[in-house]
Amino acid sequence: ARYQNELAGVDTELLAERFYYQALSVAPQIGMPFNQLGTLAGSKYYNVEATYYYLRCIQSEVSFEGAYGNLKRLYDKAAKMYHQLKKCETRKLSPSKKRGKDIKRLLVSFMYLQSLLQPKSR
Repeated sequence: ARYQNELAGVDTELLAERFYYQALSVAPQIGMPFNQLGTLAGSKYYNVEATYYYLRCIQSEVSFEGAYGNLKRLYDKAAKMYHQLKKCETRKLSPSKKRGKDIKRLLVSFMYLQSLLQPKSR
């Protein structure tokens, strides 16, 4: 279902997500479905959701090696975004736009902190 979504343009994301959760209910020790859920999450919420799934995959009894690379890629993006955000000025924005920028700053900062706290073993 996920590949149909990616290749054929058919909106099957919810179906794919359902299948991955079913796989987890059958074999919760396998990390691969978490990795796939991370891929499905994409860049929602500035990659926080995908990071959660990749971390769950890595912490699974039977982890998936590809999750380490996926997580590193997200952490690299977070570091880049974090350093770009530090340069942005928010004083001249309207309150609603400032709130959006503040939320982005919070989530990106959280991701950057996560990247700093992760062991560099891989």
